[in-house]
Parts: sequence; C-alpha cells; structure tokens
Amino acid sequence: MANKFTTSTNIIRDTDRELKYIPTPNAIRISNQISNDFKQGIRSFNIIGSYGTGKSSFLWAVEQTLKSNKSYFGLNLLSNPKIDFIKIVGEYKSLKESFADLFEINDDKNITENIFSEIYNRYYDLNKNNPLLFIVIDEFGKFLEYASQNEPEKELYFIQQLAEFVNNSDNNIVLLTTVHQNFDAYAIHLEFSQRQEWTKVKGRFKEITFNEPVEQLLFLAAEHIEEKQSTNKKEKIINELVELLTASQVFNSNEDYINEIAKKLYPLDAISSYVLTLSLQKYGQNERSLFSFLESTDHTGLYQHSILRDDFYSIAEVYDFLIYNYFSDLNSRYNQDFSAWKAIKTSLEKVEVLFDKHLPEYEKLVKTIGLLSINAQAGSYINRDFLTQYAEKSLGIKNADKLIEDLETRKIIFYRKYNNRYILFEGTDLDIPTALYEAGNKIDDITDVVTLLNKNYSLSPVLAKRAMFETGTPRLFEYKISSHPISIKPEGEVDGFINLIFNEKNILEDIKKISEENVEAVLYCYYLNSKEIKDLLFEIEKTRKVIEENSDDKVAVTELKNIIVHQQNLLNHKILNSFFGNKASVIWIFNGFEKVLKSQKEFNSFLSEICKTVYHKTPYFNNELVNKHKISTSIHTAKRRYFNALANDWDMPQLGFDTDKFPPEKTIYLSLLENNGIKLCDDNSSNLIEPHNENGFYNLWEASVEFLNSAKLSKRSVSEFVEILNNKPFKLKQGFIDFWIPTFLFIKRDEYALFNESIYTPTINEDILELISKIPKDFEIKSFVLEGVKLDIFNSYRKFLNIDLNKNGNAKTFIETIKPFLVFYRGLPDYSKETKRLSKESIAIREAIANSKDPEQSFFEDFPTALCYSVAKIQRDRTELQHFIVQLQDSIKEVRNCFDELVNRFESFLLDKYFDKPIAFEEYKIKFQKRYTSLHRHLLLNSQKSFVQRIDSQIEDKKAWLSSLAQSLTGKSLEKFKDEDELLLYDKFTDMILDLDSLNRISKIKFDEKKEIALDVQINSFEGGMTNKIIRLPKGKSKEVENLEGKIKDLLSKDKSIDLAAITTVLKDLL
Repeated sequence: MANKFTTSTNIIRDTDRELKYIPTPNAIRISNQISNDFKQGIRSFNIIGSYGTGKSSFLWAVEQTLKSNKSYFGLNLLSNPKIDFIKIVGEYKSLKESFADLFEINDDKNITENIFSEIYNRYYDLNKNNPLLFIVIDEFGKFLEYASQNEPEKELYFIQQLAEFVNNSDNNIVLLTTVHQNFDAYAIHLEFSQRQEWTKVKGRFKEITFNEPVEQLLFLAAEHIEEKQSTNKKEKIINELVELLTASQVFNSNEDYINEIAKKLYPLDAISSYVLTLSLQKYGQNERSLFSFLESTDHTGLYQHSILRDDFYSIAEVYDFLIYNYFSDLNSRYNQDFSAWKAIKTSLEKVEVLFDKHLPEYEKLVKTIGLLSINAQAGSYINRDFLTQYAEKSLGIKNADKLIEDLETRKIIFYRKYNNRYILFEGTDLDIPTALYEAGNKIDDITDVVTLLNKNYSLSPVLAKRAMFETGTPRLFEYKISSHPISIKPEGEVDGFINLIFNEKNILEDIKKISEENVEAVLYCYYLNSKEIKDLLFEIEKTRKVIEENSDDKVAVTELKNIIVHQQNLLNHKILNSFFGNKASVIWIFNGFEKVLKSQKEFNSFLSEICKTVYHKTPYFNNELVNKHKISTSIHTAKRRYFNALANDWDMPQLGFDTDKFPPEKTIYLSLLENNGIKLCDDNSSNLIEPHNENGFYNLWEASVEFLNSAKLSKRSVSEFVEILNNKPFKLKQGFIDFWIPTFLFIKRDEYALFNESIYTPTINEDILELISKIPKDFEIKSFVLEGVKLDIFNSYRKFLNIDLNKNGNAKTFIETIKPFLVFYRGLPDYSKETKRLSKESIAIREAIANSKDPEQSFFEDFPTALCYSVAKIQRDRTELQHFIVQLQDSIKEVRNCFDELVNRFESFLLDKYFDKPIAFEEYKIKFQKRYTSLHRHLLLNSQKSFVQRIDSQIEDKKAWLSSLAQSLTGKSLEKFKDEDELLLYDKFTDMILDLDSLNRISKIKFDEKKEIALDVQINSFEGGMTNKIIRLPKGKSKEVENLEGKIKDLLSKDKSIDLAAITTVLKDLL
C-alpha cells in the first residue's frame, strides 16, 4: 500500500505531483454538473463541503483531467480547448490584493481594471479557437471571512465584479471556488443591509454541495486497500458479517452495495468499517482522516495490522486507533460524546480490576459495545445473539456467551430489554427489572386514559398540504385528546382539530351527532380498543414510580428516563399505527359520517378536503412572506414601506416601485392587489375598483364591502372586521389580514368616517394604516346614508362650499364636504377656539364642530340644533333651509375672522394712542423703531430690553410682529390669548412706552453714567399742567442724598396718600 499520499492537497504546490486520487461517484456527479451547467452558460461555481471532504483534491483532479495528464472525469466543456489555470489559495487578506500580488500590479489607482485586464490578456493569449481559462480559488472562505471584517462593502463589491466579469457567457472563463460553510454564514455578524448585499453576491454563484456520505468513504477505503491472497479464505465469514450487519440494522446500509465492496474492505469487516467511517466523520475530517488511517504506520493502524496479522480489523481495533490518534479530542469536554467515551474508559478499568483471566476478550467486548452505543442507529438490535456472532466471527472470541454473562453479572454491561441492546453500565445498586415489577403492585390500574395521555403523549400539528398548495394558506390541524367529542372553534394559527377520543363505552352515535352539528374543522377519531394504550400507560406510570422512589440514584434515574422516552415513543407508534389500513382500530368521523382512511397520504388529503368544505371562501394568496400567522421582523419593515407607498403613491403605477426591482413590499403589492385585478392607478377614472375572481378574491371583497355597508346604521369596530376574516368561511392568516384590512379601508376611504379612540380621523396616512394593522380595536368606522332631507341639506352645504353640484351626492362627496369644516376648526388659533367675543350662534356652531365625533350627526343634527333649527322644521319649510345655511355661513365667517379682529383692535389701539392719523403697518413699525434709536439699551431692564428687541425685529408680517410684542409684554402670543388678556396687553403696552419714553429723554442728554445719576421727573395736574425736568447729580453727592432721604422719611406720616401729596407739592415747587 505504498501510495503517494498527502494529508492536505495544495492546488499550487501539487500541480506537477503525482497523487493517488480515487474519483468517487459524488465527485464524478459534480464534475458532470459543472460540465452541463457550463454548456447552459453558467460560469461561476462555489463548491461547499466540510473539512477534509476532498475539495482541494477534486480541484487538483479537475486540472489534471482538463490538461489530459490523467482522465479522472469526463469533462467535455469544449472541443479541443486551449486551457490555462489561474490559481489562488485562500488567505486572511483582501482577494483584490491577492490578485494584484499574483499579477504583480503596483498601480493602486486602477487596481480592479488592471486585474481584469490581466485576466483578459491571459484568456486571449490562449488562442482564438476554443480558449478555456479556469480561475480556481481554493479556501475561498478565508477571503470571505476577511471581507466580512474589513470594509465589507468594498471587498464584497470586488467579488461581485469578479463574478459578473466571469459570468459573461460569450467568454469561456470559469470561476471555481471552494468554501467550508454556506456563503451566508460568513456574513452572520454584519448589519441587515450588508447581509442583503452578501445574499445578492451569493446569487452570482452556482452552489454545489460536496459532502461525501459514508458510502463514499467506504468506497474510497475499498478502492485504496489492496486485496490480499487470504481474502478468499475469509469470504464466507465476510458474507456472514454482512448478513449480521443487515439483520441487526446496526447501520442504515445499502445491502447490495456493502455486498459488492465487503471483500475489498478486508481486513476491515462490514460493521467495523461503518464504525470507522462514521467516527472519522464525527471526530476527524472525512476523506483526509480516512486516508490518514489507511496510510498510518503506527501500531494501531491498518498497515501494521495487515503485516503482523491475518484476521479482521474489528471494532475493538477501531477503538484503539481512535484513542491513539484522537485522544485529546475524545477526552475534551467539548466532545458531544464525552460521557460515552468516559463510560468506556471506566468500564475497561472495572474489567482490569474485576477479572484475572480473559482480559483481552473482555476488553474487546466492552470496546465493541461502547463504540456501537455511540454510532449505531436507533432501533438496531445489539442483543446477545448479535454480540456472540460478532465476537466469534470478527473479534476471535469463542466463548463470548459466557463472557457476556460475566460482564452482565458484574454490572459492567446492561441489557435494555425495551430497545433490544446492550449498553455499558455506569453503576447502580438498583435492580431495575425487579424494581419495575414491584412498582406494578404499588400503583392503581389505569382508569383515566385521557389525562395520562395528555401528560405523556404529544403529537406535532399536521399541515394539510393540498390545501396550502391550492390557496397558499398554511392549514394546521392540532391533535386534541379527550374522552368525549370536543366542540371547539380553532383560533390563532390552528385551523382545525384531530380529536382522538378514548372511551370504553360505545359513544359512536353521540360522536356522529355532535360531528353533524359541529360546523368547525374538526375530524373525530374514535378508538375502538384502548387496552394496548392502557397497558403502555401503566408501564410508564410504573417507571415514574421507580424514579420517584430512587431519585437520589442519578445513574438509575438516567436509565429509567431513557426507558420512559422509549415507552413514550412506543406509545406514539401504537396510537399512530392504529390510524390506517387493515390494522386500523379507529373510526374516522366528519360531518356526521364515517370515513375510511387507508394511508397517511389519504389522511392528509382528507384534511385538505375539510378545509375546502369549511373554509370555502379562502382566496388564493401565494405569498409565503405574508400568508402566515406571524410575519418576520424584515416583513414588518416591508409592511411599513408598503403602507407608505400606498398612502403617498397610490396614484402612481405599481405604487411608484422601481420596475426592475422586486423588494418584499413590491411583491406584496403585486400578490395582494395587481395580480387580483385591483388597480388603484387607472387612466380611466370612472373605472370601478374591484378584483376579478381568478384567485377567489371577489368573495373577500364582497365580505369587506358588506362589513362597510353594515356600518351605515351605527359604528363598527375594525376588530369586528378582523373577527370576520379570522373565522370561517375565510379563516385567513393574521399576516394576510394585517395587510388586507388597512389596504381595503384605504381604497374605500371616501365611503366612511374613520374614528381613532372615538375621534374622527379625516386623513388616512401611513401611520394610521400601521395603527389599524397593530391595534384594530382602537378604530371604528361609520358609513354614510344620504337620502331625503339629508340630501337636500347636504347639497346646500356643497353650494355653500362651492363644491361641484354636478357630482352625485354620495359617500365620497360627503367626505369632500365635511373635511373643510373639520380642517377649518383644527387650523384655528387657540384664541378663536376660546373667545367669547362672538355671537351666541357662532359660539354654538364652534362648539358643535369642536365636539364633533360623528360627521353625519354633526352635519344633520348638531349644526342645525346649534342654530336653533331642526331637521323636521327644515323638511317642512324649504325657506328655513336657506335661512339655516345663511346663518351657518355667517357664524363660520365670524369664527374664522375673530382672530384677525383681535389683531385689528391691537393695531387700532396703537394708531389711536400714538399717531394722529391711520398709517400703514410698515410706516408705524419704522416710527416705533426710530423712536428709540438713542436709547441706552445696555442700561435697560430685561423686560424693557426684550420689548425693544421685538420692536426692532425685521419681521415683515404684521400679525407676527404684533404677536411678538404681545408675547414680550404678557408672555403669550396673540394666538394663545384669552379675552381677559386683551385689556392687560393695552395697559402693559402703555406703561412700557411711558417708561421707555422717559428713559429715552434721559439718553438724549448725553450724560456720563459712570460719574452721574440722571432722573426724569414728570408731574401732571389740572392747575399747573405738565411739569417735566431732568435732574443730573454727580455720584460723589450720593452720601448727602442718602442723609437727606433719611431725614425726610423720619418726617413722613402713616398715611401714604398724604405723604405722596406733600412730597409731590414740594417737588413741583422745586422744579
């Protein structure tokens, strides 16, 4: 077996080396796929396979085949091609830099263009006739890992450019890459937008899976091992071991295939070869580890065994090889089978202590049982007969039956009767079979089957496959166990029930009667004989009892829990096995009739029939992103984008989405609206918006319109709309409903009034649509009925608002009519909403609009009542209608203009007080500003300074300028004024002007404020008129002033008025 073998192939280093390569059927299949896809125009391939599966060797073999050095594959890409290879082995660095290094490109400015230019040059240098250039990147994942952590957008863009460059099918350039994991796995830590780009680039490659199954590894081993002369002597035993493998079902093997290669595998036997390859897949690196084993020269390997011995390389030898070569991995706590390997070690130590003779034989048996416990499939038979035969034929043990008994007696191994296999016993003093037997006398007989079944038995919901295919809606049926037939309405994501009924009495007729009356999707399953079920439940309760009594014995508890798991699986098998065919011990009942179901397929098909019967109005909606009970986070984002487009771009084709792009929100629009004939944007505005019935959407549309019509009598909550679609005959998924209801209500927005928490919502935008979807219970709708006197009043309103009377009076025109009233009120300043300086009629109308909760009631009841009219009175006398409209118009006008009147009064006050004639705003604004140009502003109080700044502001709007003055004086803008604030404004304005005028006079005398004190004194009286004088005093005389001030205060009386009169008279005389 002296072959040229390497544990790792390097596609650059090994180009000219002669390696031993065995093409497996899987490798041949992949090469054929590349060849066929190439002819279809595919040029970029990404080969995905776990470590050691032979990907690098495959790339090496492809090159050897194409260069005609060897013929491993039938790669017929082109006729007589001229071939060249560009090869790169992955590193943790930029792929662009690796290409630049390969082509010796030093120009950093145009590096990408130079790389592609070099590739083109290599391609065109080949020949004009059938050139073929392969770009092979092994370990491509290292470049992807680097790209994900270093400027992902930049690195990924180059990879995208490379793939797009290669994918030009006019050129014969092939990109072949290999990775150890899925392309997306390298982007797991990136942001959502970056992961989307990653996925886009992934789509540029054709992905090919390169994981070799166990049979492939067996094939490689068989091809590699040289057949010995002695193989023919062992042929009988080899065949017997194959029969033992097949009969025991230890592994899921292909009998014909294993028979074909069994002789080639010798000295490996059929069973040990499976244990070996499965172990190498688990603990090693597939092909790489297999060839390491085949070429190993250590004392545990196949090579030394073949030289020194002429018998089988059994499971025991496989154990020795694994322990010698993978010791650290097997004894690591990160090993998923750590406990099992520890158990083997412990059992071998017990053998060494407890036995003096036959130690090698005991150890072989322990190793065999231990490795089979780790690798054998569930349901296999590793009983005494199997072990005895295997020990005799492969392990070379003649007295195996006696040795197995010894190991069992010494509690080193233990036979699990319930699943027919020996396991290594970890140690307990409890005799489990005896304990289980005794527990049977400690518990009562099973009488309540249903309670225990619900406790021990669970079945996953069943998906009705045909129903989903026909409607796009996933229909889930949940199992319900009971003693009597249930009558439950399916809710949430559950669409129906499979009711398993266990009752020892004959209640078949009762079930039929309830089934006939039950209109929900419930399929009844009546068990005729539940004795076996009761017996199994009894066994489970016995085991639970033993666990309860031995809870401190961890080893026993672990084993007993395994017994319970097995018993529960058996219970599951018994229940399900009773469903169909000749052995069925149940009666199926639906709609009052018995139904025979012969197979699982027929059962699932009948569930779909039930869906078709009960949910017969479900439309076909094939959008798996939306048509589910709970949508994903990414679709929540798409929903917001869809609502935004619906609310703002409904009048554009396809809601304004790009024609050449298909984000989730666009696919939702297409599947929900356009594919069903619902067009919001139509050149013919007279076209009625409604769906065609190709996908059954007309039933949904009619039910939605019917709900809208039902809201004419009184308000209806949108949650009631949800409830209708949540139940038969629709039972739509919540994701679908969350899109349909807001969409339908937006389409019909002109035919009803929408209320959010009882407040009328005149405009439906994307935020409202989102809220309707999330909290439908907060919203109500009220449709309109326009006829008789209401229609006359309505048309008068329209005339008042100058709305085209040629339009028919309908819900849409009603909405157009009422919106101005409500929008008008919402746009009023606070002053207009609260002032009492209006006529009582105007105040009444204003309050009616402010308190409006129902537009229809406001229009036809509240407005007339506010103006002392009634609908009956208007109906009797048409002149009353005209008077009402005129009075309404006057009242609205007065409310609308009252704020302007406040501004006008403020302006009139200014003009009357400070100017001798009416002048324009711009003129008096300038006059006020010039009035205080000489003012020493740095000496002003904060309030004075603020007022002067407002006067000097460059605001050009009169209302805004006057409001800013009011804000400075009262702390409120004119818009926020109450009635009592108006007189306060005038007083404060007068006082402020007086103060500023006085300070202005002082400012004009040009005194030095650092050295002098200046005072402006003004006294008015009827006798003497006005006396005014500015007093200037050096600051050095402040002390004298203070002394005199003290003496005067001492002379003051207790009467403030007398004191002021006296001081003023003295002051007047002094002036």
